[in-house]
Amino acid sequence: MSDAYDRELRALAKQTAAEQGCDSFLQEGVYCMLAGPTYETIAECRVLQTLGADAVGMSTIPEVVVARHCGLRVLGVSLITNKVVTDYDSDKKANHEEVLQTTKRRTQDLQRLITNFITKI
Repeated sequence: MSDAYDRELRALAKQTAAEQGCDSFLQEGVYCMLAGPTYETIAECRVLQTLGADAVGMSTIPEVVVARHCGLRVLGVSLITNKVVTDYDSDKKANHEEVLQTTKRRTQDLQRLITNFITKI
């Protein structure tokens, strides 16, 4: 699984994002999965950061593994909707309102990116 995500599809996604002006928030990184449906604990987030994770979610990984085992080319796209909290003394907590606000703010950009990307394939 060291090559789970297709290089050509990644390059095309980056090109598409640049063309529509949303490359400033398109990032590549290490995505980790934890079982949900809950927000990650502070301890989990600290461990994942130590391991090199850039993002964490409750899905994507199982689907990627199955797709690759079926011989499919894969591109993973995730809308990261909340920031990690790693300080036990912080007043900030992962919350559903933050997720909804981020989703609302980025939905049109993401829809446009996916639509334009698919037309190029």
